Amino acid sequence: MLSGATVIENGDAPRVEVTYGPGPRNRADVYRPRAAAATGALAPVVVFIHGGSWESGTKGLYRWMGQGLAAQGYVAVLPNYGLMPATGFPDFVRDAASAVAYARAHATEWGGDTTRFFLMGHSAGAQIAALLAYDGTYLAREGRSPRDLAGFIGLSGPYDFVLDSKLLQRTFGGTPEREAASQPVRFVTADAPRTLLVMGRDDRTVRPRNTERLAARLRAVGAPIEELWIPGDHGVTVGAFARPYRGDSEIVRAVNRFIRGSDWGTPSPP
Repeated sequence: MLSGATVIENGDAPRVEVTYGPGPRNRADVYRPRAAAATGALAPVVVFIHGGSWESGTKGLYRWMGQGLAAQGYVAVLPNYGLMPATGFPDFVRDAASAVAYARAHATEWGGDTTRFFLMGHSAGAQIAALLAYDGTYLAREGRSPRDLAGFIGLSGPYDFVLDSKLLQRTFGGTPEREAASQPVRFVTADAPRTLLVMGRDDRTVRPRNTERLAARLRAVGAPIEELWIPGDHGVTVGAFARPYRGDSEIVRAVNRFIRGSDWGTPSPP
């Protein structure tokens, strides 16, 4: 599905590759909306962290996401980050923090509005992005803070999970402290960034209870949270931004409302 979406994508948003760190995968693609590039108007910035079970994936595979976000009028930043087994936890989260800090520092050069700076992730990328949004230690290492984020958008993410597979044990197993550090739900406070969680009701890759528990925790501490539950499996939340679907997508509309600040607080029921 991802490869097909990239092949048929014919968006024309300008794209540049930047280097945000010394590692071989410390690269990011930046897509700038053509209208903003022509007028000089500042656009919201969305840093999108790709999924892939923490051991696969690349920004090039998600060219359609960069073009799709740019088509909505956003500066889209799609970083690579270190993958298992070469890069373990928490180092791949630290890579993502470096990418976010770099994007925040250079956003205005790309026509981005730093007051509207959002973090988005899908699947494993949503877990990484959620840790950056809720556990301030990662961005603090880069001289930044979750307060720099105007919001976090999680697509089909694992936020409160049991290490009940070889993949999860290999990635996050070890000491109790290490396992606890992998769970974004443990770091939620009342100061958490505005959050939009999008989840397929029929997801068989990441259990929907992850979204339920994170949303419940955010509500318990009084943090702003909106949920969108839709029919479909794991790929439906991210696939909404592919060219064949984004023209009439409830998910894209919800993300646009969230980023533009309209109709906030009117979530779809679970």
